[in-house]
Amino acid sequence: MSKSSFAAVCALAAMVSASTASASSPAPDDGYITHYALNSENLDAWHGGVHGFAAKRNVENKRTGRLSEMDAKRINAYLGYDVTRWITVYALGGVLNVKNTGDWLDSDTEAMYGAGLWFNLLDDDQLDFLDTISRYRLTAGLEISRGDPNDLAWTQCDGFAFFEILNDMYLADEMFPTQVGVFAGPVYSSVDIDGYKQVKDNEWGFSAGLDMRFANGVFVKAAYDWFNDDDIASFTAGFRF
Repeated sequence: MSKSSFAAVCALAAMVSASTASASSPAPDDGYITHYALNSENLDAWHGGVHGFAAKRNVENKRTGRLSEMDAKRINAYLGYDVTRWITVYALGGVLNVKNTGDWLDSDTEAMYGAGLWFNLLDDDQLDFLDTISRYRLTAGLEISRGDPNDLAWTQCDGFAFFEILNDMYLADEMFPTQVGVFAGPVYSSVDIDGYKQVKDNEWGFSAGLDMRFANGVFVKAAYDWFNDDDIASFTAGFRF
């Protein structure tokens, strides 16, 4: 075999070896990226955290037709489990405070509980037309919760679909976020209360927020939801086990 032929064979073998190693090596696990239906790695199944919101809800008295404004505040802990690569089920429990400003009822705080689903649909880092962006994501979710402050039997149903863009912070350490992102999308929120009914114009809205992810699986989110007359400000702080 000539020297040129031998060199060509060696070069081809090196290319095949490199290609095989690249195809078999998984993407690095950063410890806090959740499961997604496309382009994601398997991570630990359990995660939890704290969630809270402050909301203004307009409802109508079923008997008199009078409009009332409900000021609602909630804080709860949650625990989630990834049943598949891209579906998470979670349970939550905490306290709910409601004040009916229209009927001048006293503010009352009671225990609440609920459950929900997260659908982590897409996680991708291939944005060829935006070289400064690290990755983008598509996430959806459904939740139902219930409490009985002031004997109002407050039942709330929520849903969302968010598109998120994240940037890596290459100089970050454990004190600063390793990723910072923004997200936005449509939201659905409806309350069912004894003696009152939801104003239909306030069921669908739009949400936008900020997402920060730290080392060791910690993440923090803040969001603001706009409806026709209602609004909700929320936060979440959590971690993956």
